[in-house]
Parts: sequence; structure tokens; C-alpha cells
Amino acid sequence: MKTLVFLLFFIGSLSSCEDSNYLQSRDVSLDCLYDNYESMLTLQDTARIGEADGTFPSENADLLQIAIEDIELGISKGIANQFTLQYEVDNYCISAEKAIAEFQNSYQETLAPGTPGELIIYGIDGKGRIEFGSDPAFGGSDAFCVESWIKYDENFFESGIGDFIATFDNSTQPNEGWMINFLGDNMRSTIGMGPQHSRVLEWGKKFPTNYGEWNHIAMVYDASLSEGQLKMYLNGEVFFSKTNDVVDNSGVLQSYQPNTKNYNMWAFQEPTDKSRCMTGYIRKFRFWNVAKTESDINTLMNSDVTGSESGLECAWDFVEVPENNEAIPDKTGKHTAKIVGNYKWIKN
Repeated sequence: MKTLVFLLFFIGSLSSCEDSNYLQSRDVSLDCLYDNYESMLTLQDTARIGEADGTFPSENADLLQIAIEDIELGISKGIANQFTLQYEVDNYCISAEKAIAEFQNSYQETLAPGTPGELIIYGIDGKGRIEFGSDPAFGGSDAFCVESWIKYDENFFESGIGDFIATFDNSTQPNEGWMINFLGDNMRSTIGMGPQHSRVLEWGKKFPTNYGEWNHIAMVYDASLSEGQLKMYLNGEVFFSKTNDVVDNSGVLQSYQPNTKNYNMWAFQEPTDKSRCMTGYIRKFRFWNVAKTESDINTLMNSDVTGSESGLECAWDFVEVPENNEAIPDKTGKHTAKIVGNYKWIKN
């Protein structure tokens, strides 16, 4: 009924216009506006609002109402032929889909510590992240490996760079640290190079679109190699390989610069540039201070670690609800992680 009243109001308003060009035909589709509007109204009409398990928080209901009013504005513009390009409509739809997802994700369900579950971090807009602590060892050296399982849904990051895990710092020069990140339709490895300013060694390739499924990724850097020093593995196979070709203004080959500025390692948001963020799931994250081979990675992706393995700097499993989400010990006993902001443990 709300939809009918709303649409009749705007159609009636338009019928009074005398300008024959006002209702000229358009080449844009408004279908996603109507579909998302109906979905939002259904959520609003059926969701239980409250503070207990099984309800949605009132503040999230207020945000949903704001989003409904925004898409109503988009529909009114569409009926009035104020859109000339499809992307103008799509921007309203993307915002609506984001609002729907955020409201659905706010559903309250408390899981007891030790319950098997999957951890999702809502990092978009810098709303959530994992802080693994601050340690010079996280910056790596001439040889290191970062490996983890990752899962994401469509629209898991927005414009710009979406960081999965990073120690990268470009607040001053030279660039320091490393990051596994997404840009456009690529999954990338980026490491700071120097001592020349504004240098990075990076490469990327179209990221997997098997949304909702787990992928194992591993970034390996080994300065001792004559080529292919930077590699990314996807599910045990070489995803891409990049030879160090970064030189300064005199043609001198540059070297990796570990992060010496803050030592922070975060997931789903970059420690320095907090606009570089994304939403996704993580499990079995490990950082090694040695370079791993393809054979090593195939073994690691199908096995657990105890914490005593040679070269293992830190390891978290993220496969069950911890006792304290703000103090999660790693398997080596040397580090403690903290989940910050918006996240959820989802029962398996």
C-alpha cells in the first residue's frame, strides 16, 4: 500500500505538467529502484526491533528509514525523467543495496564462546577491522609469506583500494610495508620500495568471482631470487609473479622497505590510510618470516599449525567464537588480536 500511494502521488504530480518534453522517453531502467524499494519496505514491515537476540537494533531501523527516503527521492527523479544516464540510477540502487545489507547484518544473535562459526568484518566505510598488534616482525624482511583464507560477497569493497591485510604506510616517504588489496577487478600484492621516494613493487590479476566461497591466498616475497621475487598464490597455484623492476631516477634497483613507522598490522582496513577498507570473511591467517614455496603452500592450505613451526611469526584460526573478541591470542603465544567496530560471528 505504501508503494502504491507513493507512486500515485508522483505520477499525479507529473500529470499536471504542461511541458510535453517533460515526459519524454528515456533510455534508463528504474527496475532496480522499484525492486530495492519493495525489499526495504518488506524489511521495515516485518523486522522485530529491540535490544534482545532475534531483533534488529532501533538505530539500524532509523538508518533503514533514511535509506527508504533516499530511494523514494530516486524514484521521483526517475518518474520526472531527471536521469540521463543509467549510472545515475545505479548509484541510488547501490546505496539501497548497501543499506539493505547493513540492516540485515545488524540482526542480533549471541553465540557462546567456543561455538564453531565464521567471522565477517564489515570494513566498508571503515566501520570494522582486525588489529593484530604492533610488532617490527610484521613488516617482514627480504623474505616473508602472508597466507590466509578469505571469502567475500559481491560489492565487498567500493571505489578505490580495498585492503584485506596490510602493514603498508605511505604517510611519509619512502613507502614502507606490504598489503594484499583489491582495486578495480584485480586482487593485488603491493610492497613499498626504496630508498627512492614514491616507489612500490606491485602486480595484480582479476580476482575470483566465486562469491560466497572460500579461497586460500598467499603472498610471498623473496629478494634472493633473480626473478619473480613477488608472487601471489591462489588455492595452491601461482596466481601471478612479478620481477623487481623498480629503479630510482639513476636506474639503481630499489629494495623492499619494511614498515619502521608504526609496526601495525590490520585486516579489512589499512593502518595508515583508513579509507582503504573492505568487507569480508577471514579464517586461518598466518604470517611467516620466511619465503614459502608452492609445495609448502599446498601443504599449508590443507593443514593446521601448532604455533611452534620454524619461521612462523603469528597464526590465528578464526573458526570459533573466542572468549574475548578484544583479546584473541595467536597460536605462537606471542601476539594478541582485537576485533574492532562492526563484525559478526555466524554459526556454522
